Amino acid sequence: MTRWARVTWQVPEPAAFAPGLAARLGTTAAEGGGLGPGSWTIDLGSAWLEVRPWLRESPTDHPLPGGRLVLEPIPGGEATPEEAEVTADDEAAAAPRPVRLAGLGWATVELDRAADELGMWLGDAPDPGAPDTADPLVGARARVRDAGGLPGDAVLLLEPSTEGRLAASLARDGEGASVLYLRPASGLRAWAADARARGVTVSARRVGPLGGSVLVAGGPVAGPHLVIVDTHAGRASRTRAAGTIAP
Repeated sequence: MTRWARVTWQVPEPAAFAPGLAARLGTTAAEGGGLGPGSWTIDLGSAWLEVRPWLRESPTDHPLPGGRLVLEPIPGGEATPEEAEVTADDEAAAAPRPVRLAGLGWATVELDRAADELGMWLGDAPDPGAPDTADPLVGARARVRDAGGLPGDAVLLLEPSTEGRLAASLARDGEGASVLYLRPASGLRAWAADARARGVTVSARRVGPLGGSVLVAGGPVAGPHLVIVDTHAGRASRTRAAGTIAP
């Protein structure tokens, strides 16, 4: 699958931030390989995560605590890391990554409008006709679509259902990428045990749009947010979240 955009995490000092982020996730970061100078990259199998220097969009656009996620268009597209590993003479499956980008969460104030505006970039719904699901970890209604030309295996359109993390993301950053859903090769239980042993704080397990999941804590309430999902995702809750923000 050719990807027409790359997900980037803008921070003031990528060299200081990227190795720590990778360590929290249980993987590694490499210097270089980005779309601009000073970038670091993390191989997430179905996509590259690029940690790059903050790009000011205006004179008052100062770096935010925790950084921000931005999609960077790639003219002509690029192969996923897994595809790049497999050459024409080697048809063996690419080696599994410690963590894989299972989904990119897109914050919006209106699911239907976001689905229309992003429609040309998205694939089909994996379960056509299914109702929207709930993500209790970020406080959102979620609509899952295949990723199409965007990074990861899926895109999750997220609309706030509580005054929670997603609402905070929208208040701070506006609409756009705000959540990375990551699937560890070792499975959720083993990953969470290893993470706690490394000193990483994770939430209690909840059932979200991609199945059993935990939130990686410790970052700003406005995100970007890291959600770890189980290797074999269970059935997501089909309960519709409230149409208006709950207290």
